[in-house]
Amino acid sequence: MIKCSKISSYNESLFFRCHIPECEDNSTLSGPVTAEEWSPSWSTWALPPDSECHRRPAFSGDGVCSETAFDNTTKLDCEDFVYQHHSSIMPEFGLACQEWKRTLVGTVHNVGMLVSLPIMGYVSDRWGRRAALVTSGAGAGLIGLCKSFAGSYPVYLVAEFLETVLGASVYPAAFVLMIEWLGVEQRIFASLILGIPLSAGAASLALLDYLTGYWRTWARFAYPPSFLLLLYPWILPESIRWLVAGGKVKEAVRVIKQAAKANGVTIPDDALDKMLAKDQITDKVETIVEEESLFRAFIKYSALRRRLLVCFAWWTCAVFVFYGLAVRAHALAGSAHANYALLAAAELPALLLNTLLLDRAGRRPLLTAAFLLTAVALIAIPCLPNPDSGAGTALFLAGKMGATMALNALYVYTAELFPTRARQRLLAACSTCGRVGAILAPQTPLLAVYGAWVPTTLLGALPLLSATLTRLVPDTLGRRLPDSFADLDSSASAASDSTALP
Repeated sequence: MIKCSKISSYNESLFFRCHIPECEDNSTLSGPVTAEEWSPSWSTWALPPDSECHRRPAFSGDGVCSETAFDNTTKLDCEDFVYQHHSSIMPEFGLACQEWKRTLVGTVHNVGMLVSLPIMGYVSDRWGRRAALVTSGAGAGLIGLCKSFAGSYPVYLVAEFLETVLGASVYPAAFVLMIEWLGVEQRIFASLILGIPLSAGAASLALLDYLTGYWRTWARFAYPPSFLLLLYPWILPESIRWLVAGGKVKEAVRVIKQAAKANGVTIPDDALDKMLAKDQITDKVETIVEEESLFRAFIKYSALRRRLLVCFAWWTCAVFVFYGLAVRAHALAGSAHANYALLAAAELPALLLNTLLLDRAGRRPLLTAAFLLTAVALIAIPCLPNPDSGAGTALFLAGKMGATMALNALYVYTAELFPTRARQRLLAACSTCGRVGAILAPQTPLLAVYGAWVPTTLLGALPLLSATLTRLVPDTLGRRLPDSFADLDSSASAASDSTALP
């Protein structure tokens, strides 16, 4: 939802020109223009060829439209603009030749993500995974629908920020809820179950944008389905791990019995009581440590420091490359809608490969391979005789597939590296670091002034660094999810987790 809304909002090509009152009336200011009105014969002498933001001055104010009536040696700033299309916020709020206002939408969006993840992570750990999911999804849908009625640019920016603060945490909340409900052998299946609809939804929103042709109409169709999440308190059970970790044992028993009944399984009461009593004892022993601040835990446990710092680097790199490739999608020929759908479709084989290989090859080997695939594909593009050829497009999509595999694997891997009590918060912290990469990614095209090969090479070099960091943390394939910070150090001593950070 969020990703496609950015395309609908401000990434439209700069299809605007100066309005020339000497040669046209004001009707071209208020709506779509015909091909003849967009490129009239008088444009050759009234409009300079190298700037959309300037016009030729007229020698006199008598309204004569002829070649001799304009001074072709100077330029003036445009007073008004004619837009070829009126489907985005650019003509709606008069953003022609104000690129900083257009890019500010993306900046506000990414700042909203930075704010969202720690807030909704706290909501998830404090009030439950289900509460975070419902609040995030339905709240974003409400703000997004309100955004479609924004009457000014400042109001639109505020709505964009609030929508992102709520909506950016939908996927993390849903993912944590799913992996805490499912067994070890089903964690990757959970990733596939969430990932495929995500990619399909992104492609369908591009299609919706194409069919509606107007950003307000698009928003009024795209956001209302989010209100279906309001049904989740009645149809979606809370995480049993979260309930037990929070001392809500009776509710956990009720949920387990409901699940057993739905699956046609009978669980003896004594076995259930014994299992939960063991968890309660563990919780009581760990309460003193777990209720300490994350900062104290970070100081005390070397395994937590190592895992958290490595994950920070992974997420910053992975998100930077993922969004950097989206920014450089102009390397693909075709319309913006088709390109966006193609990039979304490239995520499907990545998700399928992750599903097939994560439980066979392991988390760490597959993440390493995904980073290396991204690096090799992107570094190879500038080496081609013609980077804009079909081979360049194929390598670009291969890099996108590798970046998607890495980012998708990180959700599984990161969630398995941290304990239950702080899993959502630490996953949110790692994802927040990734937002730093998302903020920096739109600036990569500026590096082209140093050479056309620089942006793509940078996007390929960072995954190489990330691949080397995978040796600093253990593989989690087949391991039980840690429940406490102490579990991290014990698993570190039992696995290949011996390289400690200071």
